[in-house]
Amino acid sequence: MEPTLGLPKFLPRWLCFVVAWILLSVVFASQLYWSGYAPWPEALWLEAVHWLSWGIVAPLVFWLCRRLYRGARTWTRYSAGLLAGAVVISLLQPALAQLIIYMNEGVQWLLSIANAPPRSFLPTLHVAAVKVAGYNLPVYAGLVLAWHAMTYYTELRDRQVKAMELESLLHQAQLQTLRSQLNPHFLFNTLHSIAELVHGNPKLAEQLILRLGELLRQVLSSSTDQEVALAQELAFIKGYVEIEQMRLGERLQVTWEIAPEALSIKVPSLVLQPLIENAIRHGIAATARPGVLAIRAGCDDRYLHLQVRDTGPGLPQDKVQVGIGLSNTQARLRRLYGSGQRFELLDDNGVVVNIQIPLAMPASAMTP
Repeated sequence: MEPTLGLPKFLPRWLCFVVAWILLSVVFASQLYWSGYAPWPEALWLEAVHWLSWGIVAPLVFWLCRRLYRGARTWTRYSAGLLAGAVVISLLQPALAQLIIYMNEGVQWLLSIANAPPRSFLPTLHVAAVKVAGYNLPVYAGLVLAWHAMTYYTELRDRQVKAMELESLLHQAQLQTLRSQLNPHFLFNTLHSIAELVHGNPKLAEQLILRLGELLRQVLSSSTDQEVALAQELAFIKGYVEIEQMRLGERLQVTWEIAPEALSIKVPSLVLQPLIENAIRHGIAATARPGVLAIRAGCDDRYLHLQVRDTGPGLPQDKVQVGIGLSNTQARLRRLYGSGQRFELLDDNGVVVNIQIPLAMPASAMTP
């Protein structure tokens, strides 16, 4: 990742480099002047040339750091790369500085401003390279440290932004769950079922009231963690399914095929609820005939596989309509697992939703 400075939009990066170059030139020229090394114009010229050459080679230092940072980060490769870069830069920087001075002297001689031709390039280059060798190494190290500081800052900021986005998506999922389970359609249907059962089957009506209360408490006190164990997610889902079974009666049959080894695997919190809600409301409840809701979970060496299948009317023939809950689920999977996840929405004698989650890929390591 290439570092970027957190600068205001009205302050271009090149302008900051120019300002830094001018400040360094003035500061070090003042030091030469007050020490009696050279008069002010000459001191300013020498330092301006010196820091201009550093401004030219600095992008090469940053490029080297970026290449070493992106590759296999072994100390041998990293140290060898930085040492080789130090050798190259320690020769390139004085060569650029002497080239600028040589060209300036040549132009002055051609214009008859100077009485003597420019000095030989190679001898002056050798003297300049030896003279600034001990001085250039700290500057080179400072550029390397500055690049890594900017990179660390950028990555830290990106992680914070990603964490905020994940928290926002989780918050949206929780709000969507509240809306889907507390909306008037669901609540009124449940209360209507309770009213019908109060006289005909009061025991079942009492169970439905208690289960509804438990579910509402569970929703309001749901965990804020991005990932929970599949067993915890299924415990929450079963409460929702039980209420729908009580409400729809024999019209809703539910099968659970959960591999025991999958129960401890982490999954995104509230990942199954919108899928099952869609299957019941738009699949099973949309037809007068009985329907089957199948919930499956299994895993192999690399992935956890989740499936929600219903025997409803299936997807519309003209266009697949993806609701807010499904869109939110897809977005969270992409944010948490990147390209390692898979989300499929199929029409196979009803709607089938397949989710694939990588086992050995922590959410914190994923990129958007």
